[in-house]
Amino acid sequence: MNRKDILKMCIQNLKRRRSRTLLTLLGVLIGCCSIVIMVSIGIGMAESQNRMLAEMGDLTIITVTPKQNGKGKIKLNDSALGQIRHMEHVAAVTPKLNLEEYECTIRLYAGANDRYVAEWSTVAGIDTRELDRMGYKLISGQNARQSGDVLTGQYLAYNFADTFRPEGSNTVDRWGGGFGEDGNPVSVPDPYFDAASTPISLEIEMSGKKVRTPLKTTGVLKEDYVKGSETSDGLLMNIDDLKKLLQDLQGSAKADPSYKTVLVKVTDITHVAAVEKEIRSMGYSTSSMESIREPMEKEARQKQMMLGGLGAISLFVAALGITNTMIMSISERTREIGIMKSLGCYVRDIRLLFLSEAGAIGLLGGLVGCVVSMLIAIGINLASFPGPFEPSRLIAAVIGSETLSRVCVVPPWLLLAAVLFSVGIGLGSGYYPANKAVQISALEAIKTS
Repeated sequence: MNRKDILKMCIQNLKRRRSRTLLTLLGVLIGCCSIVIMVSIGIGMAESQNRMLAEMGDLTIITVTPKQNGKGKIKLNDSALGQIRHMEHVAAVTPKLNLEEYECTIRLYAGANDRYVAEWSTVAGIDTRELDRMGYKLISGQNARQSGDVLTGQYLAYNFADTFRPEGSNTVDRWGGGFGEDGNPVSVPDPYFDAASTPISLEIEMSGKKVRTPLKTTGVLKEDYVKGSETSDGLLMNIDDLKKLLQDLQGSAKADPSYKTVLVKVTDITHVAAVEKEIRSMGYSTSSMESIREPMEKEARQKQMMLGGLGAISLFVAALGITNTMIMSISERTREIGIMKSLGCYVRDIRLLFLSEAGAIGLLGGLVGCVVSMLIAIGINLASFPGPFEPSRLIAAVIGSETLSRVCVVPPWLLLAAVLFSVGIGLGSGYYPANKAVQISALEAIKTS
């Protein structure tokens, strides 16, 4: 028999016993659905965790600080920054200076006659030439590129109090949104002024000496707490400008050439752990979102394996069903097997025929199971989305979106793996019955009524 004859006989034999074939195929379908849905839920959990971490800030930023050891602090100076810059997978490096590290009082003034006053704020300085490479994002305006340029945090304006209003009702609460008594959403109130277009001046007081300087605001930063709270409710300026302000306050005191904080941008999240390890080997302390992401990712993988194992049990039961179906088929077709042997059919062709039937059941069950799994996953995702149903959400339920999190995430590789696994289960389940079929004696088989 050639391959075409084997395929034709395979289809005829499956059609001959349709009820039994359909029931066996249903078992494979259920098993395939169980695996795909269970694993997709695990992938969805991992995606939700990554989305949550991404909302907390840039996952590829490493914060480096000096570490105290027995010989004193290993200083973070320009030489150390050069070494870190030349490390593999490092995209950008910048020193960072925070005014909070000094004993000083910070005030911000805005509006005509200093109408708006902020009694506290975060002020930080970095190498503004690295802003783009470090991944700082702007809501409006442009990056600070020249000396004197300043970027404001996304919610800086909420720090200001209106001195023309009575105490107790002279500030705007940025957390004042949420839901009203009627259950309807309440929008967050706008601040008193637009920090991007209103002139702001910075006043620093240290050791009884004050320095006040007008600021040239060029843009508004998007909040990212991994990079620092200045992206939320503070100011970001060139580190050299901030050093000059401190020098004016400290007088002739010699500036420390080392840095207390350095930010390192890694090319990809998968390389963060390796870069951190290399920086620690230099004697510095590091911190990043990797310490949170790694255990969460490990937990998500364990849950995926557990859920996939539960689904595999259903497919294992389906495998027993395929084996049972094939053994019954051999018992009913013993005479047919004897005739094929008497006509000179090769043993390998008879084995291949029964393996083809078992594999076909696995293939059909896997393909239909994947289609059903996708429909179930889409239904679960649509049901989990808040608010009323909208046709546009069908696309989000399949490929996801920036605003909606999916419960079930079914990547293409999972569907392919499910089909291949189903075929493998079918072939594995049909191996024993196929071997049993070729071992039947031709003469004894023909005598069977």
